[in-house]
Amino acid sequence: MKTLLAKCTTEDFTYLSETLESYFSFTDDKKRKKLLSLSKTDTKSRELLIETIDSQIKYFGSSDLAYLKRHLLQGNGAVSASEIIEDVCEKLKVNIKLGGSVESRLEKLVKSVVEKELLSKTPEELYKAFKEMGVGDIDNEQILEHLKKNGKVAVLPVIVQFLGPEIALGIIETIIITLIAQIIGREAAKQLVKEVIKRNPWLNALGPALWVVSGAWLAFDLQGPAYRKTVPICLYLGIVALRDGEEADS
Repeated sequence: MKTLLAKCTTEDFTYLSETLESYFSFTDDKKRKKLLSLSKTDTKSRELLIETIDSQIKYFGSSDLAYLKRHLLQGNGAVSASEIIEDVCEKLKVNIKLGGSVESRLEKLVKSVVEKELLSKTPEELYKAFKEMGVGDIDNEQILEHLKKNGKVAVLPVIVQFLGPEIALGIIETIIITLIAQIIGREAAKQLVKEVIKRNPWLNALGPALWVVSGAWLAFDLQGPAYRKTVPICLYLGIVALRDGEEADS
C-alpha cells in the first residue's frame, strides 16, 4: 500500500490522518500528526508518514484483540492490505476479480461499488442525477437513450463512452465521496466535497452531498471502530489509484 500512498497529496494525507484518529487504539496519533505537518516541506518526514499511515491502516484492519494476539505470537499484529480489501468487499457486498496489485484491487473495489450504485437507479433517475451534477443535456440524453435501448448490464462503460474518462472519474469521485460522507458524517466530509469540486469544476456545488445514494447503502453494518476507518479509507484510496489511470492486472 506504500506505493499508492506515495501518490497522495497533502490534502489526501490530511484526510487519511483525520480518519485514522482514535482515542482507543495502539496507534500513535501524536506522531502521525507531527509527521503530517513536517511532511509538507521535508522529504524524510513524508516517507516516515507513509510508513506510519500504512502501518496504522493495517492495524485497523484487525480487531484490537486479534492484533494483540498476533503481535505477541508473531511480532506483527497487522493484517495484509489484500486481506483488508477482501474484508471491505465482503462488508459492502461487492465482488471483484482476485489478483493484481493492491492498487488495482482498490480500483476494482471503487468501480464495483459505483457500478452497484448506478445499477440501483432507473435510467430516468440517472438522467436527473447527471443533469443536477452539471453533465451536458445532449450527452445526458444520449446516455438515457442508450440505457433504455440496451438495458443496464454495465453503466460505467456507457458513461466513459459518451462522456470520456475525465468526466467519468468525476462521477466516480462524486459517488464515492457521498458514500464516505454517509459513513463519517456530512460535516466531516465537507472538505472532501470541496476537493472533488476543485478537481471537477464542471460539477454543480450542491452542498455537502453531490449525489443522492440509493437505499441499498443505508443498511451498512459498520458497527465497531475498525470498519468506520477501513471502509472509507479503502474507498478513498481507490479514488487516488484511479487518478493516474487504471492499473493493469499482473
